[in-house]
Amino acid sequence: MIEICLHILWNMLTYPNNIKYYQINSNILYNNLERKCKLLNVNANKLFVNMEYHLKQFGFEKRNDNNWYYNNNVQILQLWELIIYCIKKFNINIKKKKKNRYKTRIAIPKKVYMLDNKKWKEYEIVFDYEYRRIVLFDNSILHIQTLQIGNPKKLSLEFNVYIQYYNDFSEIETNCIKWACLILNNYWHFRMINWIEREDLSNCCSEFNSFHVTWKDYKMAIYKEPFNPYSTTLKQGLQHLTNKLQIIEHFLYGKDELICFECTFNKCKPSIPVIIGEDILLHQIYKHFPHYPIIQVYWEIETEFMIPYDRTILVKSNDVKEYKEMIISNEISKFDPLLFECDFHKLKLINNDLLAIKTSCNSKLKLLLHEVIKNGYLNDLITFEHIDINKKIKQEINFNENNADELIVNDNILTILNEIKKLYHNDIHKHMGYPLQLYHICAILLYCEKECSIEFIYNQIQFRHKKWIWFDICLYECISILNHHERREESEMELYCGLKRVRLENIEKCPKAGYFISYLITSDNLQFEQICRSDQGCILHFHPSMRRAPGIGSCDISWIIPYKKKGEILFSRSIWAYGYDENIYKQFASWNAKIEYEDEKTQTILLTWAVYDQFIDKILQISAIWNHSIDLNLIYLILHRCCSGNINETHDIMSTFQEWMANENNGQKYKARMDQFLERRCCNHYVNLIFIFLEESGKHTAIEIAGKCTITHGLPFVENDKKILPNGKP
Repeated sequence: MIEICLHILWNMLTYPNNIKYYQINSNILYNNLERKCKLLNVNANKLFVNMEYHLKQFGFEKRNDNNWYYNNNVQILQLWELIIYCIKKFNINIKKKKKNRYKTRIAIPKKVYMLDNKKWKEYEIVFDYEYRRIVLFDNSILHIQTLQIGNPKKLSLEFNVYIQYYNDFSEIETNCIKWACLILNNYWHFRMINWIEREDLSNCCSEFNSFHVTWKDYKMAIYKEPFNPYSTTLKQGLQHLTNKLQIIEHFLYGKDELICFECTFNKCKPSIPVIIGEDILLHQIYKHFPHYPIIQVYWEIETEFMIPYDRTILVKSNDVKEYKEMIISNEISKFDPLLFECDFHKLKLINNDLLAIKTSCNSKLKLLLHEVIKNGYLNDLITFEHIDINKKIKQEINFNENNADELIVNDNILTILNEIKKLYHNDIHKHMGYPLQLYHICAILLYCEKECSIEFIYNQIQFRHKKWIWFDICLYECISILNHHERREESEMELYCGLKRVRLENIEKCPKAGYFISYLITSDNLQFEQICRSDQGCILHFHPSMRRAPGIGSCDISWIIPYKKKGEILFSRSIWAYGYDENIYKQFASWNAKIEYEDEKTQTILLTWAVYDQFIDKILQISAIWNHSIDLNLIYLILHRCCSGNINETHDIMSTFQEWMANENNGQKYKARMDQFLERRCCNHYVNLIFIFLEESGKHTAIEIAGKCTITHGLPFVENDKKILPNGKP
């Protein structure tokens, strides 16, 4: 019935001047409905009664001849709203009904911006898959525009749908905006502020094509790409996906330099023969499979990108000792932000709740500001002079507690926006390439300087994350982006966090795994953190591996907040991403807590990355054999990557490597390539050398794998770790 309803409305909307689409013969309607019902074994009489009810709702009238007539003048807006209403009401699911004419997704953008006559215009959007067209509705002038994407004939094949990505950063300096753009069939240009909307639009447009390739990124998000199997080679397809992912990563994190790309042929579905050449057409690979060419295949791909060296910053230790002049928050230091592994299920529940959040507003800045006002902290967004006129201000900015989209973002009233824009144009942010959005800077400013941060932290520790959903999301994204722009691979900073009136119980001498339930600020100034702790509480001591861990987010905030005399690092709360392998997540995103010192009133708790503790004992054992003369990260990589934890095999490879190192020619070869490694942020010479050694053995490409291990996976050990060795040098 839904298809017939939409068919009627669609014809009326498409052909508003053709009278035949405003007259419906009851007998023909019933016969069509009965024919469909027989195929589905459904009662036609019952559905016909419902059908007549909907015709009345649409504005049709049944006359004496028992047929239906539309008496009203055609109202384009009304017809469009009826089509949208029907699609929502009947909830057509494209995964269950592949042949449906109209397809919707939970996250499909309701509106798009398309370039028309050199101007960007906003349209509402509907997909007509039966005739391969997109219908756009301009609400401002009540105009319908149709884009014919492919062959309109039913049951025909289509292989020429082509989607190309690009990012538009032309308005960054003027309007603080960057656009995620898409070109469809080399002709129609679309743009979105939200990158997710581009992915959803791309996936929906891909379905006009008969042949698709799907793949997943490291966050387990599913992508779909249309290809023409008769003209596209495997190599061309892989290169297209590489370019697309590079554009996505550049928009999200500023990462536009490729570290490595790999397609695992035997994990593709259906699998691709390893012996096959990349210059072969996709048609030759898949022509023997059932239903070809109307098929969807899966490629198992892995890509790694990074921020180029010249857009990164190095966070150095702050030697300033004038800590007594700084403002100390006695409130935040009361909270315990730690969550131990036994409560890991709570972490999963928190993030499952966040995934279920739905909103019609696509402006995260509005959502964040609206949330702050709704929770009673309008004062954090305005100047002191306005504090006593909150009710009037809410009216002026059109604050509606139930609709963030109606909020008017006025920087003359919400003066925090002026602070945000000033920070946006900060020299350091400019050096990075303006990777942050305004809402990212707003979130970190709220956390570091405003009163709402106290309740925000308290609510998170009480597992009430839902109250501050957008604050949480924006702050997490901000830390993640800045994290990628810092050369953490070079960091050896020891960090500390003083927690007042907090004592961690049931922590034995052995490490205890855990996560962060909320955000926390650390510094490299132990004396300052001892003041924060006061005479009763604990100090969290962060080993340098905590900054290098890929799954533990942290960033320098000294350029954002005014505490010029204190180098501060903000650590993110732990986020469980749906679809992650739980064991892998725990390895890369968890830490271990161990008591360094305690008395009746105070504690010092050492936090180390879980990977550090997993390998430290074996590494120290191997290092002792070599009289502690070998770089610990070199031992770690051989032990972990090459020998699967086998100490004897590690010793054998190290012996062979030392012989290779003794050859002066090999040292000269590295010197000739050293700048290439350093430009790719491969800062550990011993690590670079071991991968040149392995490269000559035919196992790896040295620069790619060194970059992957150094930047993406992280090197947990630093020179100071040798101090804990029985015979190590200080």
